[in-house]
Amino acid sequence: MVKPRIIGPFVTTEPIAATERAFEGHAVVPGKSSLRSVEMFDARAELNQRAEIITAYNSTFRFLRLARIALKPEAQGYAPVHIRIGRAEEAVFYINRGHATVTVNATDYKLGMGDTLYVGLGSDVVVHCEDTEADVSEYRAVDCHTAYPVQLIRHSDIEGTELAAHVGTKRPMSRRTVYKLVDQNVQACRLLFGDTYVEHVGGIGSYPPHFHGPDGPYGLGRDAKEEIYHFRCASVIEGDIPYVLQNCARPGEPVNTYVHLFDDQAINVTPNFHDTIAPATVDFMFVWCLGAFTENERDWARIVTRPGYEDEW
Repeated sequence: MVKPRIIGPFVTTEPIAATERAFEGHAVVPGKSSLRSVEMFDARAELNQRAEIITAYNSTFRFLRLARIALKPEAQGYAPVHIRIGRAEEAVFYINRGHATVTVNATDYKLGMGDTLYVGLGSDVVVHCEDTEADVSEYRAVDCHTAYPVQLIRHSDIEGTELAAHVGTKRPMSRRTVYKLVDQNVQACRLLFGDTYVEHVGGIGSYPPHFHGPDGPYGLGRDAKEEIYHFRCASVIEGDIPYVLQNCARPGEPVNTYVHLFDDQAINVTPNFHDTIAPATVDFMFVWCLGAFTENERDWARIVTRPGYEDEW
């Protein structure tokens, strides 16, 4: 098992409108003069604010949304952040670093790094920090219709269980632990959620190339899942700018195609094969969130592996 660790600095930015956070990443498609465009997002948090990163207006996501909350009580402008979860929405709150208290319908939940809180339809939420800092991600799914209770998932309780899948034993550089924090252990409408830690600097994540949508046009039918990846990257060389290469090949294409992502950026990997390659000097981890196209059909394992890679798990 790869133990969780902090990767990259505590990053914040001046306020940025959600429309300005979305941009097109481009990759050269091998053998063609055309470029592949993919949806990418500046996912940096704003200090003592709730920042919307991925919305219905700056993305093609049907169900998934992302916001960031960064709190420092000692910094100017600190106040608890009040959030209303819509009547047809569910959410998970995940602690990237630090500690936060998340209050849901007047009940307090104290969370540390990696801890996750599932919050159901129509809930009132307050996020506040009693420590030096709290870095929180808020993932939502919309168009949800079943009310489930609040559920707390401690990262430490998942470690060492079957929900912490240590994979990549065939290829040493792809060894990693996939922590399935919100899986069948949690009642939810659409959301599946977790984080992945790679064993080696210069490692490979989410390998082999796979795709969440084995039916329907382009694979995006009833069994499909939308998916967000949010990366944290750091270089072992001082002053170097770290990045990873994310596969954005489509099912049916004969070759893999990769786009650059830098620290604290997110990407829509829904229509693409997933695998991530880091340069030899870069350490990285990523948080992933899936939203099921069909409510209450949350089988994470319904995937298609790129032809020829079936034995690479």
